[in-house]
Amino acid sequence: MTEQDFINIIGNKISNEMQKAIIRSNFQPQLADQLCKAIDSHEKADLFQRLMNEWVAYQNRQQQIVQLFFQQFYGK
Repeated sequence: MTEQDFINIIGNKISNEMQKAIIRSNFQPQLADQLCKAIDSHEKADLFQRLMNEWVAYQNRQQQIVQLFFQQFYGK
């Protein structure tokens, strides 16, 4: 992840918290809770997707390193 990715994550977190504050001040508590939970769930899903993308990129780099080693060591 880049520095910009972290900045974006923090910006999204701040934006989500602001949205939830507006929702809590404008909707009935039961509906507000449901809407806020939806925002939280979306945020968690986005972070999980980022994690999975990083994991796949890491695995691809590891595979490339192993392939390069075999090519250099065994000439294949």
